[in-house]
Amino acid sequence: MDTAMSELEFRSQYWDHPPSKRAFIQFIQNIHGLDFTLWDDLGYWDTAYTPFSYFRGDEVVASVCIYLLEAIVDGKPAQLIQISGVGTHEKWRNRGLSRELTRRGLAWAGDNVAGTFLFSDADAIPYYLKTGFSPADEYLCASPIRCSNPRAGIEKLDMNDSRMVQKVFQYAVDREAISNRFSINNPKLVEFHALYTLRDSTYLIPELECMIFFERKETTLHIYDILAPQLPPFERILPYLCRPGDTELVCHFFTDKLGPAETEIILLEGNHLFTRDHFPVNPVVFPYTSRA
Repeated sequence: MDTAMSELEFRSQYWDHPPSKRAFIQFIQNIHGLDFTLWDDLGYWDTAYTPFSYFRGDEVVASVCIYLLEAIVDGKPAQLIQISGVGTHEKWRNRGLSRELTRRGLAWAGDNVAGTFLFSDADAIPYYLKTGFSPADEYLCASPIRCSNPRAGIEKLDMNDSRMVQKVFQYAVDREAISNRFSINNPKLVEFHALYTLRDSTYLIPELECMIFFERKETTLHIYDILAPQLPPFERILPYLCRPGDTELVCHFFTDKLGPAETEIILLEGNHLFTRDHFPVNPVVFPYTSRA
């Protein structure tokens, strides 16, 4: 690192300092085009999403976040590290800032974790290849379906309605784990996806007391997550989702607790998953709502 480093101040665990938090939100918006304001304003900001940042005055110039996630792996509790929010202001690149922040963050998290992972942007792949991370394949669960008995009774939720936002969060708190093979329990991260990536794909089936994140792509149903205090089997869920002509179900999580019996593990292209050292799940189907 060059002498310009003397202008920088390292900060971590600063969510209780509003100016620093606002600077981080602006940094993420500038680097990744993602505005965390809604997640924060509605009260779902997750303090487990821990920043390691360099500031120059009141501006974040480089940052790495360490997300400690409570998981189930092969039926047993485990803790995982997800690295997220990585970036450096254009004027401060190629000075080793992200590498140093990653080192600090992993040292803070310690060694008592089952695995470390991240999802890389395409242009960051060379960096991760040089810093101890290895590319890994990611998979989905697919099975053929035939819609013979569609049912009414599914309700699309309006995520502009604060009551529906709170309802999603309560379901995420009360949920049964989606899988014993691999699942992650983080209600605030689920809420993030409900507010951002899945806000137009959130549905309630009152009769089954479950919430479904799903969408249809041509004749394929993609289910991203299911929130329920007691998971119903797919044979009860599918009639509410399918239409005549649907041919395939793709689940973005392991389906060991729900069926169906005919399940194929298929490769997910272009997601740029990286792991560090040994990762405890292989092959891995990452629950969609565990991505940060």
